[in-house]
Amino acid sequence: MVQELVYPYGSVVASAVLKSRPGDFRVNEELGFEPAGQGEHLLLQVEKSGLGTQELISRIAKDYSIDPKLIGYSGLKDKHALTRQWLSLHLSGKSDASGPLQGSGYQVLNQGWHTRKLRPGTHSYNSFRIHLRDLSDFSEQTRGQLDVITGQGFANYFGSQRFGRQQDNVRQALDELPRRRLKRSRRGLLISALRSNLFNRILAQRIHLGYWDRPLDGDVFMLRGTRSIFTETLDEDLLERYRQLDIASTGSLYGAGQTLLGGIPAQIEAQIFAESGEITNCLDQQGAKLQMRALRAVVDNFSYDYEAADRSLIIKVDLAPGCYVTTLLEHFVRARDVS
Repeated sequence: MVQELVYPYGSVVASAVLKSRPGDFRVNEELGFEPAGQGEHLLLQVEKSGLGTQELISRIAKDYSIDPKLIGYSGLKDKHALTRQWLSLHLSGKSDASGPLQGSGYQVLNQGWHTRKLRPGTHSYNSFRIHLRDLSDFSEQTRGQLDVITGQGFANYFGSQRFGRQQDNVRQALDELPRRRLKRSRRGLLISALRSNLFNRILAQRIHLGYWDRPLDGDVFMLRGTRSIFTETLDEDLLERYRQLDIASTGSLYGAGQTLLGGIPAQIEAQIFAESGEITNCLDQQGAKLQMRALRAVVDNFSYDYEAADRSLIIKVDLAPGCYVTTLLEHFVRARDVS
């Protein structure tokens, strides 16, 4: 079930190749805090290549002789990339680390004791370096799309990886969730695919209707850098905060709970949910809880370097947890992933 998404900055004319060489896709997870220096959780900063995060956890668990359930992580990182991320190992009663500094597909760069297990989304941001090759052109339109992202952000769609290699996680979710007992991780992945599908449709409809670059009466807002949400009557101060990227309008991650949305935003979501009865019924049966997600993602330390001689474009950017750099790329280039 492939979604047709709408992007806010015009048609994309450039194409390029992504992940054609090792190191073309680099991610560095920044915790935003230092290990406490004490506690029962050993924090490891791990560099990996050719491994998904769950595969990495399995190998670390084996090498450190602990149950994988005792390993925490903050973010899932791409398999076909050179990535650095943090893991926490619950080593109760141990005062030293008894594991290798290097294993199959990974190496430990730093470590330190901490008081708490890492939970998804606890890191501060992800720092990306993306090398696009065989760029078809670098026209004024593409340059303009890159420049406007700096000042206005980009549509905060869930990336295609959320929907599986064959883009069929939604269909699998509808088939499996009502009929099978699933592992917790599998169940969570499928529920997430259903909610992500609905969110992407909400965002696409708002862009289609022209409600991308301005807030609406009835919106629920999210404060930048937090997950704090609030409602407020539109006035000039609120509009200025929106223009300064301090706040963003939000859309629902479907689930049980009282929505704070009103007006046109609520009408858009009600129509999409009504058209998606099979998905909403499945989520209701699974007990999904309502959450909100920003419709606009903001970039930090965003830069690009075009090399005409070898037709390549290097993108550097910092993104908040939960934002997809592949979604950012789709605003200005059709990147063919050859990994």
